[in-house]
Amino acid sequence: MRLAGLLGLASLLASVAAASAQVDAKAPLSDYPAQRITIVAGFAAGGSVDGIARVIAQMLQQRWGRPVVVENRTGATGNLAAAAVARAAPDGYTLLLTATGVAINQTLYESPGYAIGDLVPISFAAVNATVLAVNAGNPARTLQEFLAAHAGASFTFGTAGVGSGAHITAEYLFKVLAKADAIHTPYQSGAQAATALIGGHIDLISVAQPDAAALARQGALRALALSAARRSQALPEVPTLGEAGFPGFSASGWIALLVPARTSPEIAAKLNAAVNEILQRDDVKQRLETAGFTPNTQSLAAAAGFLRSELDSWSRMVKAIGLTIR
Repeated sequence: MRLAGLLGLASLLASVAAASAQVDAKAPLSDYPAQRITIVAGFAAGGSVDGIARVIAQMLQQRWGRPVVVENRTGATGNLAAAAVARAAPDGYTLLLTATGVAINQTLYESPGYAIGDLVPISFAAVNATVLAVNAGNPARTLQEFLAAHAGASFTFGTAGVGSGAHITAEYLFKVLAKADAIHTPYQSGAQAATALIGGHIDLISVAQPDAAALARQGALRALALSAARRSQALPEVPTLGEAGFPGFSASGWIALLVPARTSPEIAAKLNAAVNEILQRDDVKQRLETAGFTPNTQSLAAAAGFLRSELDSWSRMVKAIGLTIR
């Protein structure tokens, strides 16, 4: 995923000098944080997960006066980073910043390398939707018009890769709900899929909203529907899937902060409160909303409940389309 502008936000924030020495990790909880914090980002530098990780890191460093660094650990759609953090000491100094795959992969992969119970959610900080879009020259003005034009014929759709939230959403929508003959064409990123669509190489894309919002506003492509339950401020004219002929169906993408299980409730609560305050800053909210994300503040209990519901939802869709990665 790509998120233009978030790294720019980090550069605008005032830097804070790092602590000159680290102290004993067994310091009282009231002293947390007493040393460097590492945020393990599950995806490569330059994408949305990395961008949001760096904003949170800079804000936490500014808030607490301790160094907060981002470590990019890529591979297996976030599994490697999640497994590393799940095995880390539950002391609040190793955090995971990852995306929707942490829930999808529990069903998609035969062996993701970690159990979701080894992690505890602190915040689903940024929520977005999948965008279904066509080339600006395509005559279809709605999703139903597009499907009607391909009745009895196959069409191709591009995504950011096998197993991505946008891929699962589109497979379930087209093959389970619409009974359409949709052929998946995976790319290495949502941006590459959008480029292929603009070039006329595929018929439609299903990508995370940050990969399509700017192109849709510029008229380079036409967004037909969003997977969210409500319309987006970034694309207010684009209907939801429920409005586009599939009532009751929605799917959210998100970027979440998690910690190892057995992290103390006091540390978890302190992290949750800090992230919630960061998300309420006007500059952070504006950047996220412009990029196609909705800032999402919630309690620890609400985050735990949201994770349970997301695990159920993505498991149902993955099983319905019969997809497994070994």
